[in-house]
Amino acid sequence: MINISLKQKCVYLIKVIVFIIIFFGLTKIVAFLCKDDANSYARTLFHEFYEQENIDYLVCGASHVSHGLEANIAGEYFEKNVFNTGTPSQKIDGTYAIIRQASELYNIEKVFLELDFSIACSPAFSERTGFTSEYIVSNGIKDYKIKTDFLLNCSKPKYYLNAFLPIGKDKLMTLNPKKIFGKIKSIITGEYFKYTYKDSDSEYAGKGCVLDLDEIPNGGYCNDKKEKPIPVDDISDDWIHTIENIISFCKEKNIELIFFSMPCSDFYLNERANYDEYYSFCYDFVTKQGFKYYDFNLIKPELLSLEDSDFQDDNHLSKKGVYKWTDFFCDFFSTKYLESNGIEKYFYSSYKEKMNAQEDKIFGLYLIPSSNKQTVEIIPVQNHKTINGITYDIYTIIDNEEVPVAQKTENNIITLPSGKNGKIRVVSYINDNKQNDCIQSFVGF
Repeated sequence: MINISLKQKCVYLIKVIVFIIIFFGLTKIVAFLCKDDANSYARTLFHEFYEQENIDYLVCGASHVSHGLEANIAGEYFEKNVFNTGTPSQKIDGTYAIIRQASELYNIEKVFLELDFSIACSPAFSERTGFTSEYIVSNGIKDYKIKTDFLLNCSKPKYYLNAFLPIGKDKLMTLNPKKIFGKIKSIITGEYFKYTYKDSDSEYAGKGCVLDLDEIPNGGYCNDKKEKPIPVDDISDDWIHTIENIISFCKEKNIELIFFSMPCSDFYLNERANYDEYYSFCYDFVTKQGFKYYDFNLIKPELLSLEDSDFQDDNHLSKKGVYKWTDFFCDFFSTKYLESNGIEKYFYSSYKEKMNAQEDKIFGLYLIPSSNKQTVEIIPVQNHKTINGITYDIYTIIDNEEVPVAQKTENNIITLPSGKNGKIRVVSYINDNKQNDCIQSFVGF
C-alpha cells in the first residue's frame, strides 16, 4: 500500500488548483476573442445600464420591450430616468435576475413587466435544451450571487459546466475567421469598447431601445404556413412561481409593479385563434395577486389605433410605431387615465368583443403551397368567421415580368407555372374594397 504524505497531497492539490485557474483563464481569453458580440445591442444595453446615475422606472420583458418603448422620450415625459431591459427571447427568470440586479444598484420606483405569451409558454426550466437567451442575460449580470442563482435555477445540473465556463454551446461563439479578425481589429482600434450598435435595418436609440427601420406595407401581411394556437395549458409552474417571486421582491423593496402586454398586429393574434384564452389566464392570475393587468391588444381604437406600417413584423413595432406607442404609453400611465374612475371603459372585455366591434376586414393572407408545389391555396385571416364578397386579383412575377392570372375571382387556388421560379402577388377585396396586397416567392416543380 502506497502512503501519500501530507506534503504530496498539498502539492497535488496546488497543481489541480493551478490547472483550473490556467484552464479557466485560457477559456476566458478564447471566449472573449471568439464571441460574436462586437455588434450586439444587448451588450450595448448592459453597458449603458451600468453607466446610469439612477434608474427610476424599469421596463422589463423580451424583444417586445427593447423594440417598443423609446425610453428617452418616456423619461422626459415622466421626468424620471426610464430604462428598457428587454433582450432577445428573454425568459421570465432572466427578467427576475435583471430586476434584482437593478435594485442592487438603483432606487427603482416602478417596474413595468410585459407579459408576452411566447415567453409565458416557454418550456419549464428543467425542460430547456437551448440557452442562448439565458446566457445573454447572465453575461449582463455583474452581481455574482444573482448570476449564480440564475444559472443554477435556469437548467438541469447536467448543463452547469457549460453554464459557468466562459466558452461553450449557445454562447455566441464563432469560428468564422473573418468575424474573429473583425473583432480583434475592433479591440485593437478601441471600437469594441465604444459599445456602439450598428445595423442597416435598425438603430439604437439609447437606454435599451432599438428602432427598426423596416415596416410592413399596409395590407402586406402574409404567411406560407398556418400558426398554431397559443399553448396556454403549457404555461409552467416555473413561470407562475417566478412571477410570484417578482411580486414578493417588489413588495419587499417597495417597488410599484405594473403588468401589461404590448400591442401586436391583429394578423398575428388572429393567426393564433385563441388569444382570449391567454388574456383570461393572465387577467385571472394577475388580479388574484392584487394587481391590474393592462392588455393593450384590447385597447379601444379611439385611444390607440395602429396600422400595419407601425410594425416591422407581425409582433414588433417599427420606428414609426415605437414613437406612436411611446406617446400613448406615457399619456396612459399618467394621472389622466390611471386616476379616472372605471379604467376598464378604455378596454374591450375580450379580444372577441374587439373583433365583433369592427367592420369586415382581412388582416392578411395565408399563401400555402401544396405538398407537390403545384398549387397555392389562399386563406384570408379575417376578423369575422363569415365574410361575403371576398375576391382576389392574382398575378405571377417571373423574371421581373408581372402577368395577370385572374381578376376579381372567388377561386382561392392558384396553379403555379411548371418549372418556373418566381413570385405570386395576390390582392384581396371585400365587396371591391381593397384589403391586402401580398407577394410571396415560389419554386417551380
